[in-house]
Amino acid sequence: MAHSTVVISAAARTRQAAERAHKVRVWIAGLAAIVFCVAVGAYGYSYYTLPRELRPFSDKHELLRPSGPIGINLGVLGTVLFCIIFLYALRKVVPWLGRLGTAKHWMDFHIIAGVTAPVIIAFHASFKFNNIAGVAFWIMLAVALSGLGGRYLYAQIPQSLNAARTSLQELESNEDTLSEVLRRQSLFSAEKVARIFAMPSAEHVRKSSTLVALGEMILLDIRRPFQVATLRRQALSFGGAIASLGGLLPTNKPEVERIVALVRRKASLSKRILFLDRAERVFHLWHVIHRPFSYAFAVLAIFHIVNSVRLGYF
Repeated sequence: MAHSTVVISAAARTRQAAERAHKVRVWIAGLAAIVFCVAVGAYGYSYYTLPRELRPFSDKHELLRPSGPIGINLGVLGTVLFCIIFLYALRKVVPWLGRLGTAKHWMDFHIIAGVTAPVIIAFHASFKFNNIAGVAFWIMLAVALSGLGGRYLYAQIPQSLNAARTSLQELESNEDTLSEVLRRQSLFSAEKVARIFAMPSAEHVRKSSTLVALGEMILLDIRRPFQVATLRRQALSFGGAIASLGGLLPTNKPEVERIVALVRRKASLSKRILFLDRAERVFHLWHVIHRPFSYAFAVLAIFHIVNSVRLGYF
């Protein structure tokens, strides 16, 4: 039994280490994408903001026009990002790709590439969206925005029956711990906490349309930082409230932050369980819309690349 516990503990530590390493890679990739896009935008700002008829007179025109050295390379980079985006779908049919990381890990890089690609392609096109290339860009932008929505929905849905059961067990454990902690302190009352983090009833969610339920779910996530700030202010002096930006930033009071962490976790779990059925419905509908747009963009992008090569832009 002891040996089994040690093995489980070692496996858990290995998973935690792998997850930490993945988060570092995601942060590096995201930061690199932001820095690169900001650098290109800063360098080309004076060119991209010129009227089209004046751009040929700019000293940066030969470099930044779509067929210029920088413009072409930006197009190549956009194509590479486009290929990375579609690796997420290929991993489901290519066995060795499927063994490289979890679905969540692939999704994170899929999102980074999907958000960065439209920006890079916009620079490549020097913000001129005409003909087929323009149609491809707007479809790609729609795919990127819908991808962000899909990532949000993906995070709301347990990926297995065991995960759903774990969420319920975690919520029950969280409620027990929170009740005990609130009972032992005098900073917050259980009634005040419940009032600040009030949620719609299950009956209300069941009767609401899918669109209304989705809107309420998003609104709860948007409101949560402000609810937490309201809770913190109950235990802060005027100076403490100023130092924490009205409770939006953590305080130096461990007892307050422990209760905040428990309450925030309870609110998050309660929302996920409350809206689980609606989130699953919207996620399935999202798949129906997202994939055809992705494939349409792929066809138009390939046509644009082939046409550019045929006309000698490379």
